[in-house]
Amino acid sequence: MADWQELLAAAAAPQGLSAPQMAQALEELFAGRCPVEQGAEFLVRLRQRGETAVELSTLVEALLARARPLELGELAVCDIVGTGGSGRARFNVSTTASVVVAACGVPVAKHGNRGSRRPNGSFDLLAALEVPLELPAGAHRELLAACNLCFVFARQFHPAMAAVAPLRRLAGERVSGTIFNLAGPLANPARPRAQLLGTASERHLQLIAETLWRRRQHGSLVVWSPPDLDEVTLAGPCEARLIAPGGPQARRLAPPAPPLPDSALAGGDAAENAALFQRILAGEPLPLAEMVAVNAGIALALWRGLPPEDAGCRAEAREALRSGRAGELFARYRALAQRLVQQA
Repeated sequence: MADWQELLAAAAAPQGLSAPQMAQALEELFAGRCPVEQGAEFLVRLRQRGETAVELSTLVEALLARARPLELGELAVCDIVGTGGSGRARFNVSTTASVVVAACGVPVAKHGNRGSRRPNGSFDLLAALEVPLELPAGAHRELLAACNLCFVFARQFHPAMAAVAPLRRLAGERVSGTIFNLAGPLANPARPRAQLLGTASERHLQLIAETLWRRRQHGSLVVWSPPDLDEVTLAGPCEARLIAPGGPQARRLAPPAPPLPDSALAGGDAAENAALFQRILAGEPLPLAEMVAVNAGIALALWRGLPPEDAGCRAEAREALRSGRAGELFARYRALAQRLVQQA
């Protein structure tokens, strides 16, 4: 049994927990051997002190070790994902951009979940679009082969998260979010080669970047846009960290000239966002369509080893929307996913 008084003290200490200490604490939490009150206190202390890259990367590895296998063979994929947590009515940019990137020929395994505070998570959108959320074994590989795209539902692939749900809820009464909110986007069981990962908190920009660097996910990019958005916006400059072999490199991504007002880039809950999604994939030149193209263009550039600002990748993403290619791919994806579920 773990010495919880020692682990609680380490959780509050300025230097944080060592990797073995964090792994020991997580073993107790996932096994359900820790009282809910103590587990919640552990998470609260981590958040109040500020999580470290050692703690976060240890949690990510623990989640991946406990995840259900995603059978993709040797296929390399990319991911576009955000931490959420802005508390604002936002459109599902990363989900829509994933379809665009797939339409440009790059395999995407988009990891996500339902919203924790309101029904506007990536899988709330997919449910509103009549896309099956939980797929049978082997379906993701077949979807990637046919469409360059699959959606990886975190609730299906991370059953270990059920054990920590009560203590996360209790901790959430005292702090805004826990280390598990940060780990989720990093724990894609497809193990993407490159990620465009957004955080809604400037405080966590460098932390997530250092965690990706520790995990050797070179070529990935972490972004934060004020006011607390987990994506590249068109309303102003975006702070970013490019993961390079020598460490995270600070970048600033400039907005278009002139910037668009944030009110033009708002979304809503699942039904509203599903309607916007369909209009964007139909090729309507909405401001949100340009925002999707910008994020998709960055993901394409990361995959190809180009600078995130590459104009050619952005133009390719725009064309995939304008031509209807992205919309056609999504229609094929949905039809095949529905058929695979019916056949299971």
